[in-house]
Amino acid sequence: MRFAGIVPDCGFCRLISTPPRFTPTFRRVLNMHPPPPMPVSVLSKFCNLLARVKCLAISILIAGSITGPSLAVEDAGPPASIQWETHPALKHFAVAGQELPSELSLVRTRGELPEAAGITVHGVHKGVFLVSGDPIAVTELAKKGCAVIPLKDLPAVSRFASRQWQWVDTPDPDIAAMVAQVEWAGISSKIQWLVDFGTRYSLELNHPAVADSICGVFEGYGLVPIKSSFEFRGWTLWNVEATQIGTVYPDSFFIICGHFDSLSERPRLSAPGADDNGTGVAAVFTAAEILTQHDFEYSIRYICFSGEEQGLVGSQAYASWAAQNNIGIVGVLNFDMMGYWELGVEKDLEIETNYASQWLAAAIVNAANLYVGAPYELHVDDGAWWGDHASFWDEGFAAVNHEEAWDWGDPDFNPYYHTTNDLLVHIDPDFTVGNIQIGVAALATLAGFVPDASGVDDLVTPPVLAKLLSAYPNPFNRGVNFTVAGVPDRDRITVLIYGADGRRVGAVPVALQDGRGTAFWDATDGAALEIASGIYFLKLEGLPSAAPVKIVCVK
Repeated sequence: MRFAGIVPDCGFCRLISTPPRFTPTFRRVLNMHPPPPMPVSVLSKFCNLLARVKCLAISILIAGSITGPSLAVEDAGPPASIQWETHPALKHFAVAGQELPSELSLVRTRGELPEAAGITVHGVHKGVFLVSGDPIAVTELAKKGCAVIPLKDLPAVSRFASRQWQWVDTPDPDIAAMVAQVEWAGISSKIQWLVDFGTRYSLELNHPAVADSICGVFEGYGLVPIKSSFEFRGWTLWNVEATQIGTVYPDSFFIICGHFDSLSERPRLSAPGADDNGTGVAAVFTAAEILTQHDFEYSIRYICFSGEEQGLVGSQAYASWAAQNNIGIVGVLNFDMMGYWELGVEKDLEIETNYASQWLAAAIVNAANLYVGAPYELHVDDGAWWGDHASFWDEGFAAVNHEEAWDWGDPDFNPYYHTTNDLLVHIDPDFTVGNIQIGVAALATLAGFVPDASGVDDLVTPPVLAKLLSAYPNPFNRGVNFTVAGVPDRDRITVLIYGADGRRVGAVPVALQDGRGTAFWDATDGAALEIASGIYFLKLEGLPSAAPVKIVCVK
């Protein structure tokens, strides 16, 4: 890979799951949603199915979406000790000398701030208001065409050491072919599919059905989706994610994400959200549809967040959980509103980064230049806190945002934002295709495309062979035998076992003689976490270059 000074394992031992590519299984929930968009090549999927027919029985057992752990606590406000004067999000506001409350929010709008009782304005800069007040009253501003972002304290240090991107001068023809697969017909069908829900408002009764439907889309791309819940003002909301396992660094991964919830002046009745954020979800779906047909060194996680319109609460829940569990997030690419273009205005994608994430933005710009040629404008600003990328900044992770307009006063800002007229007819095809091509190119480059490799999909029949580690029986029920061979200069090594949610569920020491040893993992041991049916991964501790081994528990 092209990271200067990166140790890919970097102490983060959280394996991310990916399933065998089995038959698409689409959820239908009381006819509350339209059928999912079909993948690009049905024939390709059918061929994959035939090639993996030996895994069909296992696939049926694990095909349902996995419900992940509950994430964040409800409405956790920032601590009272925050030093607002030095907070980077407030560098454009004249707050020096002001006595500010412990809870502040940024409210983005066009023109004047809508009237609302119980809200105090502490400053304004280019259409962004710094406010405090009743949390419900602040959040309700979103229904009046505003974006509301609660501010948090910053982590003391970044999760990773400083990095630099080594510029790539020659395009990879395989990545170029992936980029060429991004086309308007598929994108527009995905956006319209989302619009056809009528509303994707997080606090509406159809919210679980929307989340389940997104699970069905990921399943159609051969992934196992995971739904993670979090609480917000008495509502249980859901994020949806799915992960493609890396062949070399399965415990370090890149995220492509976008929020799937929508908002309007009448959100319970109609909130189509074609641009905000059907375009972002279409970017996630398109990347998954194309990239799952290939192998990559790093794991790729595809995430659709909810609760963004309530103040980034879904991504905050996820990023906080990832930080608390030392999940190995290398970089995050967030897509939010990048399909509207005003006739007569220069087309360009706004690529927004903070100073700590400049290496990631450099990689994205590099890929955009090599493979796409679509216009973009790079912004480096620690104060760009108006999207789900900011939740990862809060926790010290590298993240970059992609959107259509930098300032809300710009002529290319979507005038149908947060209205019932945010429809597909207002989305520009060429602009949207180019922007999603940048995402696909950047993600394929960052994750380390592996040409002509079979990946780990064939590691599901017993015995499972890897260069250094094998496991038998597989599938297993009560336990697994490990065989380690070819490990030089060691008399002992540990096999680490990880679940689908990234948690470590077991660790088995193996004594070595002449580089070889065996051990048994008792999955019924009371000291271990409860082992349920599903996919697990094995990794040799301290050997990041050793291929991971996929095993399946069947009960």
